[in-house]
Amino acid sequence: MPKIVITGGPCAGKTTLIGILVPELVQRGCRVHVLDECATEVLAQGLNPTTCGSVLAFQRHVFDRQLEKEAALADLPDNVIVLLDRGLMDNAGYLPDDELDMLLAERNMTRADAYARYDAVIHLVTAAIGAETYFSHATNEHRLEGVEEAVRVDRALLRGWSGHPNLRVIDNEGSFEDKLGRAVEAVLAAAGIS
Repeated sequence: MPKIVITGGPCAGKTTLIGILVPELVQRGCRVHVLDECATEVLAQGLNPTTCGSVLAFQRHVFDRQLEKEAALADLPDNVIVLLDRGLMDNAGYLPDDELDMLLAERNMTRADAYARYDAVIHLVTAAIGAETYFSHATNEHRLEGVEEAVRVDRALLRGWSGHPNLRVIDNEGSFEDKLGRAVEAVLAAAGIS
């Protein structure tokens, strides 16, 4: 069962990409399961860094929700392609390295363990880098970041995922449609579909 993380900074096109990928994969005869973004779910429940007391406490909730949801994937048949809207190492966008490593260690994991959970990682660069006029909060009402913070988060996410052996970065060169096309091709290649 290929597990492919779709990640990237705020307003990178993750939701749009997943919306394109599912029918594309189904049309090609694939079975697909999407694991929705855990941080958005936790925020929708009314939890945030303030209500949790700290960013680290909030990220613990996100991390544990991700682990729970990923554990349920074991019940899926092997021929299902799993698209994850973010993965465990997305905590790197919001935590300093020492706190991220502590969070992993609390769950008896290393970065290598986290990387090994996924077959590929597709990082979409935020619109805040190279397509600033398209940066908005319209696609996610829980998005907290402005342009400068989106750039910081995007770069931190990329550093966090940089140790994954099958990381593909999709930048903002060309139109948004070009970006999505390159991302679709990267996912198809990662899933072994020609």
